[in-house]
Amino acid sequence: MTILEAIQQASNDTTGIVGLSFANLQEFNAFKQSFDYQDWPRNIVIPPTVTGEYRNNRLKLTLQLRGWILRRIAEDTNDWRSVQLEPVYINPMRMLAFSFVRKMLNTDFIDPEREIASITVTPEYMFLDNHVFGVSYQANIPILSHVC
Repeated sequence: MTILEAIQQASNDTTGIVGLSFANLQEFNAFKQSFDYQDWPRNIVIPPTVTGEYRNNRLKLTLQLRGWILRRIAEDTNDWRSVQLEPVYINPMRMLAFSFVRKMLNTDFIDPEREIASITVTPEYMFLDNHVFGVSYQANIPILSHVC
């Protein structure tokens, strides 16, 4: 299984994520208007970076997975306060981000010798425009060296 296949599988297996976009932010911003409201929430994954270090002459790799899980809403949000958006729009996307990373950890290329995978999830209010809300995530996932 390749990294891209694992990302696709984990995204497809995460209940609540409707679609996966594999693009950098500028590309996504250019084509996000082409999605209908039923095409959201979307998991937008930036092409991942792999870093490594040698420990006792053995290569240990870390997949740096970054992206957003965003939802487009139909309501005008100019008058909404952020506290009202948290339980309805932000927190559900946060839970999807945690679930997506957990699915990534259940793939067959995780390094079993390294037990810690870290994740940071940040709320995104009115991201790119007034009708897109959700979270950005960054996860550092230990992977086996033969995956790359």
